Amino acid sequence: MGSAFKAFVCKKLGKSFSDAIDDLSFESVSRKPLKDREVRIRVIASSLNFFDLLMLVGKYQSKPDLPFIAGSEASGIVTEIGAKVTNVTVGDAVFVMAAGAFAEELVAPAALCLPKPKSLTHAQASALFVGFMTAYHGLAQRGQLKAGETVLVTGAAGGMGSIAVQVAKLLGASVIAGVSSDDKLNVVKELGADFAVNYAKHDLRDKVMEFTSGKGADVIYDPVGGDVFDQCVRCVASEGRLLVIGFASGRIPTLPANLPLVKGFSLVGVRAGFSMQKHPHLAMEMFQQLTSWTSDGKLTPRVSFAYQPQRAKEALRLMAERKVTGKAVIQFAPEPVDSKL
Repeated sequence: MGSAFKAFVCKKLGKSFSDAIDDLSFESVSRKPLKDREVRIRVIASSLNFFDLLMLVGKYQSKPDLPFIAGSEASGIVTEIGAKVTNVTVGDAVFVMAAGAFAEELVAPAALCLPKPKSLTHAQASALFVGFMTAYHGLAQRGQLKAGETVLVTGAAGGMGSIAVQVAKLLGASVIAGVSSDDKLNVVKELGADFAVNYAKHDLRDKVMEFTSGKGADVIYDPVGGDVFDQCVRCVASEGRLLVIGFASGRIPTLPANLPLVKGFSLVGVRAGFSMQKHPHLAMEMFQQLTSWTSDGKLTPRVSFAYQPQRAKEALRLMAERKVTGKAVIQFAPEPVDSKL
């Protein structure tokens, strides 16, 4: 093991996504010693999330000090463990959510490392943590989704939305998938959506009411925000739950307080990572369900493409232009031949 590894480093915040991507530098970084409860991981694959882009322009709630290694989730092989680590050992295949994932290796808290499902490749596993954690926590734990209810998922062909469609179906819901272009309609149908609508072309409220016989959606899962959120407010059923997941559109919307009062719906914020730390029993429930569904082959992240590091900026640009369906992945190393890894 050498004393350095290569990583995508952000040295200054960009004025735009394009500038920020151009300024990313794939360079050698010195290896740091592990703390007692940390592990070192040889990264096989790292998936892209929209908030990774927001961090590069300083518009995400978490603002790491410059310079920082970009990326937030990965899958790989444990190569070293801290003195007090007991849940993983050297050689384990794991997936993890941790800062600095766009790199050949990653140091992460051992508590955030989960065993990679044997049914998934590292590319697929790298796309699992953030999307599933947010979807399950939002729909099952915060949204209290019940079998037979109707869910509207916006941005349904994207990284967060595509997992949410699958999770909602596994929870027994009827799913309306909202997308921004016609070419994504077939994608969400393949994921299991019962209905699909292009809200860039059609009035979202009209279509949701058509699909629900005038009732509206019991739960709305909205990672888009902006104008789409404004439309969602008109789609939620009486006593429904409108889940605030994120603001991929770039605009943080506002909501007149009389609307939840008059319509009798709840506005629910979803912060999965924070809740996992505050309520360990929720995290345990989440991980047990994840293990069950992936082991049974019922849940598989949609990876639209995996690029070598030399093409990582191309992948980031496609995500910035909303041209990615499912998740895009940086493949830092070949998939191991041994299926156990």
